[in-house]
Amino acid sequence: IPAPLPLQAELKSTAEKLVRPGFGLLACDESTGTVGARLESIGVKNTFENRATWRELLFTAPDLNKYISGCILFEETLFQDG
Repeated sequence: IPAPLPLQAELKSTAEKLVRPGFGLLACDESTGTVGARLESIGVKNTFENRATWRELLFTAPDLNKYISGCILFEETLFQDG
């Protein structure tokens, strides 16, 4: 189903910003198990707080906006504070 006409221009503009040359997408949509395995491999317990800290570290990297045009999120990320 095509988007309603008033939204098509906005959708096109958003898509163009996401795929602009020289920028990438930050894929941080790893499940709790996958992030947990990553954390546990460095001796960090797999808790909500530690996963949130890990994602916060990604999102606040210096000059991130110079290289990343958007992020792919895991649902749990939507409920993080910070």
